[in-house]
Amino acid sequence: MRAREIRWGLPDVFIGVAVSWVAAVVVFFVVLAAAGLDAGGETGTGSYVGRYGLSDALGQERDDPALPLWTLPVGQVGLWGGFALTALVAGTLRGTGPRRDFGWTMRASDAPIGLLTGVLAQIVVVWLIYAPFQLFFDFDVSEAAREITDRAATGSDIALVMLGVVVGAPIFEELFFRGLALKAFERKWGAVAGVLLSSALFAAVHLQLLQFPALMVFGVIAALLVRRYKRLGPAIWAHVGFNLIAVVNLIWLA
Repeated sequence: MRAREIRWGLPDVFIGVAVSWVAAVVVFFVVLAAAGLDAGGETGTGSYVGRYGLSDALGQERDDPALPLWTLPVGQVGLWGGFALTALVAGTLRGTGPRRDFGWTMRASDAPIGLLTGVLAQIVVVWLIYAPFQLFFDFDVSEAAREITDRAATGSDIALVMLGVVVGAPIFEELFFRGLALKAFERKWGAVAGVLLSSALFAAVHLQLLQFPALMVFGVIAALLVRRYKRLGPAIWAHVGFNLIAVVNLIWLA
């Protein structure tokens, strides 16, 4: 019996980004329409959706006070759905399966390894990246995110943000960026290019220039975990730890 040939690659990655952005916009407007809300506001529909509906939940600034906080994580459903659908379709129909092609599996030991790595990355690595610049420039890398979490006035708002940022993002983003994208870049240009380019794409999709270095470095760390353990489990838990510390700091400690 002839083994199945892997036919997915970089086109699937770029198609996946495009599909996810379109899905994010569609879901965003469907949710707002169902709730009777207006996305226009002061900033304009296009710029609002571009910054709010297509980016990581805790990385965006919300200028329109009319939209309740719950629309933030709900607005990510289309984005994450696009990521997951693209990766699963590519692995299932154009490869040997997501488990074998992308390392879509997890072990009990992945939780402590990944969580410790993600927490240290958020506390130590992010500080090392920005501390030298803050000696000469006055800026707050968490300002935009703090403006969002300051509005989390109810327990349900906080629960939705936590669910989206700490559960949704790690699962679906790791499947796409450290599964499909990392492997596609690796197959085309080798291991080093795979790690760097998939991490750069991960950071760029968040549409946050100030946070790009930290996201890029975390992407590299997550990619190295995948290469070391040959599965996505440790990277998923690292993403959980990385985002969890950010949310806890912004909501309860800031």
